[in-house]
Amino acid sequence: MFHTRLAIALSCLSGIALADAPNATMGRQIAEEYCSACHMIEPGGPFKQEPPSFAAIAVYRSPDQIRARIVQPIHADMPRYSDYMIGGNIDDMVAYIASLEK
Repeated sequence: MFHTRLAIALSCLSGIALADAPNATMGRQIAEEYCSACHMIEPGGPFKQEPPSFAAIAVYRSPDQIRARIVQPIHADMPRYSDYMIGGNIDDMVAYIASLEK
């Protein structure tokens, strides 16, 4: 009986952990909706600096550096930034950008 309850509890906890895991697909959707007007967001896209392409960011920045730039951007004129860069969206965006390094 104890082992059954433990198995159920662990199963529930692992589902919670998976739900909170960064989701690169969601990050891409956010990028398509909010970032693609200015940034090149496609994998394998050309490197550019102003504003940087996500492919260039992925190659030249670590996930921690990407997160830091998202949390504290170096320019404040990103449209509707505070509407979408909240909570788990930041993790999803970091996951998407970091996935472009491959």
